[in-house]
Amino acid sequence: MKKFTIFFLFLIATTVYGFSQSLQLSDHNGNTIQNNSEIIQIGSPDSIQLTSYFYVKNIGTKNLNVLCRKTELLMLDSTEITMCWAGACYSAKTFVSPNAQLINIGQTITDFVGHYYQIAGKKFKSGESVLRWCFYDKSNPTDSVSVRVKYVSFPLGISETGSPQAILSNVYPNPASAQAGFSYELPAGTSGAVIILDMIGKPVYHENLNASKGKVVVNTMNFADGIYFCSLLVDGITVQTRKMIVKH
Repeated sequence: MKKFTIFFLFLIATTVYGFSQSLQLSDHNGNTIQNNSEIIQIGSPDSIQLTSYFYVKNIGTKNLNVLCRKTELLMLDSTEITMCWAGACYSAKTFVSPNAQLINIGQTITDFVGHYYQIAGKKFKSGESVLRWCFYDKSNPTDSVSVRVKYVSFPLGISETGSPQAILSNVYPNPASAQAGFSYELPAGTSGAVIILDMIGKPVYHENLNASKGKVVVNTMNFADGIYFCSLLVDGITVQTRKMIVKH
């Protein structure tokens, strides 16, 4: 009976240790990112790189040496992803950071950067790549936190025949303070909408378009300072995206 009790207590301790979570992720605005959640990063037609910034906090009861691991779940042709972590940047062939970052109890590390780009500096093709970033205790890999990122790129809105399919102008003014505006044009016989997402893919504005062309003016007074992405949807499909900066 005594041996069984000892084994039972050991099993409980092992289970608790194995499933503990001492790390927490947040975005560059300080918003907490739920473990194993998915965020979306959208590029504009002239993008050559999408950049992810994550803050990693030690919410546990001991100091940790933290490694970063990337897992490529779906990669668009001719794209690569690199990481900067623990004071160094690594090539696209590195999937686990060679260096561990010491994070003390209660400390937040803000220097992680993930770079998603088209090889040879070319502009993005239309499509998406999905990748998981995982941060974990070097001495206990099960003590971890991760986020899945969908990197989305779009074409310029020109068909293979060269005829325009949809038009979304650049945002003006940019940076914006009180309001921002942009014009649009839709192909005949289609429905359209404009959606604005923040850096982590959260919708902050949506408007259905009732005319085939016109101008949209957005009140940005309540938007937090930062980078946003304005997308034009045609029949429910995003066809063009423009970057907007809000600075009050």
